Amino acid sequence: MNRIEVTLNLSVVAPLLDFIQPILRTLEAETAFGPGMEEADRELEHVWREGLIHTQVDDCAKLMALFDAEFFESGRVVLEPEHADAILRAAAAIRLKLRETALKDMSDATLEAGDVELSDLSEEERTGFAAYLFLATLQEIIIQHMGL
Repeated sequence: MNRIEVTLNLSVVAPLLDFIQPILRTLEAETAFGPGMEEADRELEHVWREGLIHTQVDDCAKLMALFDAEFFESGRVVLEPEHADAILRAAAAIRLKLRETALKDMSDATLEAGDVELSDLSEEERTGFAAYLFLATLQEIIIQHMGL
């Protein structure tokens, strides 16, 4: 994969970045998705979760690093190939949390189809849905350039 450069609309993306900040803070303390390990050793479960959270925090930091001073001046983001996997994982983690929070009343089928009547949504749902779609689009761009 080569380096990817994308120009985004700052007035659209900046509010979405603000909206996901609470989710990023949540992801510093809990996993995006955590299958139960009832039968597993509790110490093993703790170590597993701590490692997963550490990786998740690093991944989210790489995603948010895209939106640096250059982005806020020009709207341009640069995705380096060595960060592609981390950015994909971070976007997935945030999207999972959006599904649990702002989009909890929407079915998976509705979200994946994108067939939503925006006027029927609350402000939180509209912004959450826009963030969800933005992150999905970012994932699609990366996957296309990875040749997957």
